[in-house]
Amino acid sequence: MYTRRHSIWPTLPPNVYLKRSTNWRPFPLDQTRCRIFSLARHAILNASKALHLGKGDVILVPAYHHGSEVEALMQAGLQVIYYEVNDELEPDSKELQTLLSPNVKALYIIHYLGFPQKASFWRQWCDERGLLLFEDAAQAFLAHHNGQPVGSFGHVGVFCLYKTYGIPDGGALISTIPPAAPQQNSGKGWWKVFKRHVNWIAARRGEIGAIHLLVKPIVSSFKRMTEHTHKEFEVGNPSTSPSTMTIRLLPKLLNKSTADRRRENYEFLLSHLGDMVPYPFSTLPEGACPFAFPVEVADAKEFLNRLHSRGVVGLLFWLNPHPSLLVADFPKSRDLREKMLALPVHQELTKADLKQIVKAVQECRIDSTARVATFS
Repeated sequence: MYTRRHSIWPTLPPNVYLKRSTNWRPFPLDQTRCRIFSLARHAILNASKALHLGKGDVILVPAYHHGSEVEALMQAGLQVIYYEVNDELEPDSKELQTLLSPNVKALYIIHYLGFPQKASFWRQWCDERGLLLFEDAAQAFLAHHNGQPVGSFGHVGVFCLYKTYGIPDGGALISTIPPAAPQQNSGKGWWKVFKRHVNWIAARRGEIGAIHLLVKPIVSSFKRMTEHTHKEFEVGNPSTSPSTMTIRLLPKLLNKSTADRRRENYEFLLSHLGDMVPYPFSTLPEGACPFAFPVEVADAKEFLNRLHSRGVVGLLFWLNPHPSLLVADFPKSRDLREKMLALPVHQELTKADLKQIVKAVQECRIDSTARVATFS
């Protein structure tokens, strides 16, 4: 029997072209100061320059990060000093205080997996010390904190629109001093749109899903052989606008129900897999708009492979940090990278899809227990 395939990334229904564009514009798309670049890393670099940050200035950044944001900050001329996250994935104010110096100009926080940080607290903390606050809401578009949109508390807020909707690209920026709008066109975006359509079909047709599950590892292996180690952190041209297809499709995809659908999917998975979820994500706070569903396992890479064979394409979340990070100095962040998997939770998933994900995880968990018993 063929297996349907489900990925973290939101799929793109083929009927999207028949939909009418909505007039609804969630934050920050409803703001005149909003700028949309091809990628969030472009937004970060441009915001840094617009705020006159550069050589000699220091920004405090979490050790648990993707890496592209760090590269963008460095290319803007900033020096990065890392801090460790606490059990709630927040900064520790006492540790931050020890890192302060006259050269520290900004604090960078990340709203992990669409779960809001205590942004109002950190804005006040920064204001009291004369610092700028960068809010990385790349995974938290449509999320809220204290009834206010995530990304609206800081001097800078950045969002990855394509992590919420099945569009090719789109990095939105809101900044107290907005930079110039991007000038370089990133192209049509047809290939990425095609892949998102294929993902949608693979999630509904087992035979297509089976082909996808067979071909994807080959393509990924080829890319690892032909691309250098740190390609995923490359910034590219920071003045690149979103693709033509992103601009065309986004107004058709924006929907007030998106956050609710993601929350419902998260709650369903939580009700079945809650004992595997790491503490910061074990309950769904008000205002969260989940990007993915996290589970913590000891044999993460092997667990991913077993999930893949069952049609669930997870992600070992942020396995590779920026090369400037001394990994051994930040053990909590290292453990998160090595043990936390991210599973699909996006709004295109059906109840049947969610049940398939639950079943796959439970079967893989049994396999893991059996393997441990065999070798013990």
